[in-house]
Formats: sequence, C-alpha cells, structure tokens
Amino acid sequence: MILVFGGTTEGKQVAKILDELEYPYYYSTKTKVIYEGKGTPIYGEMTIPLLETFCVTNKVTCIINASHPFAIQLHQTIANTSIKVPLIRFQRKFPERIVHSLISYVDSFEEAMVRFDKNRYTSLLALSGVQTIAKLQSYWKSNHTWFRILDRDTSRVVAKEAGFPKNNLIFGYPQSKNEEVILFRKLSPDVVFTKESGSNGKLEEKIEAAIEVNIPIVILKKPKISNRYLCVTTKEELIKMIS
Repeated sequence: MILVFGGTTEGKQVAKILDELEYPYYYSTKTKVIYEGKGTPIYGEMTIPLLETFCVTNKVTCIINASHPFAIQLHQTIANTSIKVPLIRFQRKFPERIVHSLISYVDSFEEAMVRFDKNRYTSLLALSGVQTIAKLQSYWKSNHTWFRILDRDTSRVVAKEAGFPKNNLIFGYPQSKNEEVILFRKLSPDVVFTKESGSNGKLEEKIEAAIEVNIPIVILKKPKISNRYLCVTTKEELIKMIS
C-alpha cells in the first residue's frame, strides 16, 4: 500500500500514474478536496504519532510526498517518522534563479520585511498565499498591502482571523505574464512579494511581469527538505522508484 500526500498539481499527477499502474494507495490532503482518482481519499492534519500508526495499521510500504513546496511542517513530519519505508519526494521543476537588479531572493519573511523597510517600500502586492498574511502582519499593519488569495471560504476565514482588511483582498490564481502585467500596472505597488513556487506556480510569469513594469520583486526561497527523501521530477523516475 502506498500513501500519497497531495492536494497539488503534482499530487494529481502521482494519483494518475498510480491509477494507470493499478497500484492501491491512499490520497491524503490536509482539508477535504474534490478527488477523482481510484485511491482512497483521507484528509486531516498528520502528526508523527498519527502518521506512524496509520502506516503500521494500513501496511504502508512507500510514502510519496507530492505536497506543496512550502508545506514545511508536513515535509518535516514525514521525514521525522520512525517508519522504515522509502520516502519519495515528487516535486515540481524550478527555474534557475535570475540575477537582475529588480529581483531579490530572501531566506525568510523577516528578511523580506527588513528589505521592505530598508528600501522604504510603502505599498506591497503579496502573491504569496493566504497563509502568509499573518507572517507579514507587522508590515501590512503600517503599509498599504494587497494579498491575492484563492477564492474559497477557507481562505476568507484565514484572512478574517488575521484581521486583514477584506477590501484589500484579490481573489484568483497565478496568471499569464500579460494578465499579471495588467494587475501590476493597475495597483502600482512599490514592491511585489511572492514565493519560489516553481513553474506550476507561474513564478517565471510573475518575474517577467515585474521586470516589464519596472517593479521590484522579492522572492522567498523554497525551503530545503530532508536528505531522507528520494527526489524525482518525472513520471519515468517515479515508476522506476516504486516498481
């Protein structure tokens, strides 16, 4: 039995591959989502004890982590389990980092806010997701900020609980370069903030749009993951790993 952590484009890709191979699997997500694969869907946050118990009870022989690059807590939970099964990280592709006067890469939210203050940015367009509202609170409490978040009730609840003004919320997904250019020009922020979310997060489009409209963009680097993971990026690599 295989345990897949999904909820992403990569998770759907893994599910499709396992369906084609007719391998039995569980498809785990933090919240209940629409799932159309042949595996058994489960949802809820996994702690180390819960994960270990689940793997023993259900005779899990392999874990495939296809969750979001910034699901840091989940990555650590899986890596720290004492269960001795292969841990496969099916991850998206990331473009090479670009050297440009308008582009800055940072290691933390704290470093990003130091950069905002140092450069006296007084307005911000954050494309980093609803979960980052609380992490940037000390900035947006004093500076005009917009957040683009997913158009769903759970995201609205998170934003409301953080106390973020609803009039400054923008709903939607990452867009094409031209659509991002339209948004950047309309709002004209001093700086754009996003995460190094890879090609599926349309990072290249955001960067190209920022350069075209001459707006600085600060990018939070993707987190490093445990060396316990066997990392793959293609269908062929995954099949070889689990066969």
